[in-house]
Amino acid sequence: MAHKPYAPIPMVPGPVTLHPAVLTAMTRDYGSGQIEPDYLKLYAETGRNLAQLMGTQHDVVLMTGEGMLALWAALKSCLVPGDRVLSVGTGVFGDGIGDMAASIGCEVLKVSLPYNETIDDLTGIEDAIRSFKPKMLTAVHCETPSGTLNPLAGLGALKQACGVPLFYVDAVASVGGAPVQADAWHADLVLGGSQKCLSAPPSMSFLSVSPAAWETIESVGYQGYDAIAPFRTVQQDGRCPYTPYWHGTAALNAGALAILNEKGGMQGCFDRHREVAERCRAGLAKLGVELWTAEGAVNSPTVTAAMVPEGFTWPEWRQGLRERGLIVSGSFGPMAGKVFRLGHMGTQATEALVDAALDVIESVMQD
Repeated sequence: MAHKPYAPIPMVPGPVTLHPAVLTAMTRDYGSGQIEPDYLKLYAETGRNLAQLMGTQHDVVLMTGEGMLALWAALKSCLVPGDRVLSVGTGVFGDGIGDMAASIGCEVLKVSLPYNETIDDLTGIEDAIRSFKPKMLTAVHCETPSGTLNPLAGLGALKQACGVPLFYVDAVASVGGAPVQADAWHADLVLGGSQKCLSAPPSMSFLSVSPAAWETIESVGYQGYDAIAPFRTVQQDGRCPYTPYWHGTAALNAGALAILNEKGGMQGCFDRHREVAERCRAGLAKLGVELWTAEGAVNSPTVTAAMVPEGFTWPEWRQGLRERGLIVSGSFGPMAGKVFRLGHMGTQATEALVDAALDVIESVMQD
């Protein structure tokens, strides 16, 4: 029996509408993940599939909780008060990681770029790394509030050249929708969530953990619900550190498999996201809607950030779109009230959906 969608044109940048395979996986009844060997097989398979999407040969840990769980887990499991963290920020989330590290007592240096730009010239970042000598370097791949995608290969090479022990990457809104190359970027902790390009509920988070990160995690010895250390021995122990979410893991795996099995595989999926994003931005330009991103910045293939059209307040604009069935999101920080965002990620990265959204936008602007 088909369910009526919450909105005819869902275009929020996560949580996205669920993939049919994800819905199917969640309709099954499962046993207890604590005692069933079948769960451990599923855990291992899901980790392998996610590792392909993340471009890593390293371990992938699965945790029960929304994507922020992985962000906190990686910080608290690897850092102690007084540790130095250099955060590279091109948006609310990038700078926010620095705030998170500061809240657990770390000494934080922020290298903050304008929120409508992406990482380009590394000179200032290199100078900061060499003088500050951080234990951890942090960055966000896709800044969803800004609609941007940061090139991280150069930053990863800089991390390696300068001998920074750990490189932490938030890839929550890019895994599955854009190429993520954890190992090639020399990234030690790459963090993801189920509710974006994987088109699953916001119930699971995951992260890749390099050997260097494992060594640090063991030396720090952090304990808590969000501790990563106990997950290192899941297969050997035959159990997880707390009751795992079998339905959530199955849904996450179904979302990963949908990407890997898409026509053209991962690259086919990335091409779909890129083409839909280009179509979205070309359509907005035709309607006279300006992008938030600066000229020369790298726009994300998973989300577009645009300016609320002149003559509308954000509440008026949002309501006008909603009345015609289009659900979009606003933004945060300096973009609040000025920027609206279209999420074309996962199941929502389709030409038909973008065209329907553009028709609604045109209709509201002409009223």
